[in-house]
Amino acid sequence: MSARDFFSCHLESMAPHRAILRSVECKFMGAVPLESPVLDIGCGDGHFASIAYDRPIDVGVDVLTRDLAEARTRAGVYRHLLLASAPALPFANGSFATVVSNCVIEHIPDVDHTLQEIARVLRPGGTFATTLPSEHFSEWLLGSTLARSLGLNGLAILYGDFFNAISHHYHIYPSTWWDDKLAAVGLPVVEHFEYFSAQAHRAFDLSHYLGVPNLVTKRMFGRWVLHPRQTAFFEWWLRPFYKEPLPAEGAYQFVRCIRA
Repeated sequence: MSARDFFSCHLESMAPHRAILRSVECKFMGAVPLESPVLDIGCGDGHFASIAYDRPIDVGVDVLTRDLAEARTRAGVYRHLLLASAPALPFANGSFATVVSNCVIEHIPDVDHTLQEIARVLRPGGTFATTLPSEHFSEWLLGSTLARSLGLNGLAILYGDFFNAISHHYHIYPSTWWDDKLAAVGLPVVEHFEYFSAQAHRAFDLSHYLGVPNLVTKRMFGRWVLHPRQTAFFEWWLRPFYKEPLPAEGAYQFVRCIRA
């Protein structure tokens, strides 16, 4: 696993709730061997790949033209960028040796065709790696936890449902569900673990609200962080969650498959 300080890289350039989650994901996704050619599904604005990977990605696809336009401004991150949908990838069978997708598949309604397409464009023996929320995502949010502690179980469920809705989550399933789905399309899982403890997830939730000043500077000046002092508190508070060991159960999960 890389010794690079992914947390500082993210905290200096994005909202704190995104910084803590994405930096942890960088540790795992950045350790995936990238045999060329590489496809990144849901590449977004290219920020994650610019930090996670130390080499250019061959092809990135996304459904948002705005994000692709920003990704094109990041020199040396992607060799090619295309407007394309994961359930209908515009590539021939076996086009790629590696497919990566960081926290994207849960946002795609048609998960079955998405997984079939990933398997189709990946050559036999190729690697597919992704990160996904686990079944604990809703229940471990700070708002949900506080509501349950007050005996307001209905409110806890509503808070979790609200958070999933604004996050555009369609698929929040346990590891066994994903293992079965992936195996069914010829992508047997060779590595699967959970990350982001309940404590980290509650901090992630709270940092949405504490990071409102960052949102204000983003809206007014186009930057999440205007001065290093904006990050000092979050550096002290969130770094232990970046460094925490893998929990027995987590709010998120990392999956790596080898194409059969």
